Amino acid sequence: MSITNKINKLVLPIAVKVGNQRHLVAIRDAFVDITPIIMVNSLFILLNSLVFSNSAVIKAFPYATKLTEMGTMVNNGTMGFMTIFVTFIIGYRLLNSYIADGKITTNDINPIHAGILSVATALILFPLNNQAVVAGTIKNVTVTGVYSQALTSSGGMFVGLIAALLSTELLLFFYRAKKLRIKMPEGVPPAVAQSFNSLIPESLVVIVFAVVSFAYVQIFHQSFTDLVQAVISKPLQVAMESWLGLFVIQFVTQFLWFFGLHGQNIVASVTSPSMIAAIQQNMAAFAAHKAVPNIVTNPWIGMYTLFGGTGAILPFLIAIFIASKRKDYRDVAKLGLLPSFFNVSEPIMFGMPVVMNPYFLIPFIFVPLINLAIAYPLTVLGLVAKSVVIPAWTIPPILTTWITTAGDIPATILSLLLFILDIFLYLPFVLASNKGIKMAKTK
Repeated sequence: MSITNKINKLVLPIAVKVGNQRHLVAIRDAFVDITPIIMVNSLFILLNSLVFSNSAVIKAFPYATKLTEMGTMVNNGTMGFMTIFVTFIIGYRLLNSYIADGKITTNDINPIHAGILSVATALILFPLNNQAVVAGTIKNVTVTGVYSQALTSSGGMFVGLIAALLSTELLLFFYRAKKLRIKMPEGVPPAVAQSFNSLIPESLVVIVFAVVSFAYVQIFHQSFTDLVQAVISKPLQVAMESWLGLFVIQFVTQFLWFFGLHGQNIVASVTSPSMIAAIQQNMAAFAAHKAVPNIVTNPWIGMYTLFGGTGAILPFLIAIFIASKRKDYRDVAKLGLLPSFFNVSEPIMFGMPVVMNPYFLIPFIFVPLINLAIAYPLTVLGLVAKSVVIPAWTIPPILTTWITTAGDIPATILSLLLFILDIFLYLPFVLASNKGIKMAKTK
């Protein structure tokens, strides 16, 4: 058995199990679900920075400065409530997964109840009093009856995540006790029957969260969100922002992809909360004309590694056209060239294939890491801009960088240079794959 097959036999079962774990899948899919509203918010950030604040535009159309308020409205309605959206979807999708497995039926309970309950319990865990700045001053005041946007956007992400997972599991736990259900007579509309069925279980979940949250505040004199941010949110984001965390994330992503598993999807279930929080902080800082805080975000990683798809597939195809003597490779490369231009790499990954192909193991895993090893210190030094926009993933390479950095020319040039470098990094391995033809003829 080859070393590749041995690794595959060891890794595949673990990766598949992680990739199908219902709680992680619910978290991953929740972030996928909110992608459209995040992207439209990115569009308005671009408009604010490149159009509405542009001196030439303002000179010709003075009212443009007023239009920046529209971007703020969009941000408040999208990223400003990101935690609420994600919390609802996690609860909804988690209960749906139990329904899909036949562990419970929609006749008994509607998954919308899990979503609503998730948001309710998250808000119970949020602090009663929050700090606010009086408009037009720098004076801080304590306000009550108001939820801080810092928590409803990205700051409360982990609290929402915990609330969604625990409240849904508790709801199912109480719901399995049939004595806690209020059975309605036949003929009652399904929506009404479902609501009464889950009335007592949902009430018990709310009571549990209320008691725990109240007790924690009384004992430790801080909110549950303070605990989560200190123990989970900040340490995890610091780890993700470090060069070591960056390389571990990318290595695992590439490694899983080489064995035919969707690396981004599997890794995203763990990294999404921190990554989304990081890009949201960047977007907020950029919109407020402040220093952009974070380097490592999903858009930043993508603009230097997703050249045509995972593993810098488009430079790989160019290397194939330059140096490959294998007709099968060249034919597949021709078919996959256009999709790869829009970052759709599956035709090449599984058609050539790159997956499980020993000739391309080393470049496929390490070319993206080399790109990041070059881009990371340059970003730290401030020679290239950080990511402030979440672009559509189908935008072609290089252009993606320009959009992600809101028009930063040095970052765009760096992206182009890395693209060219990747072609040369792939070339020796493409040349080595030509030996496969000779070996086949010899046999």
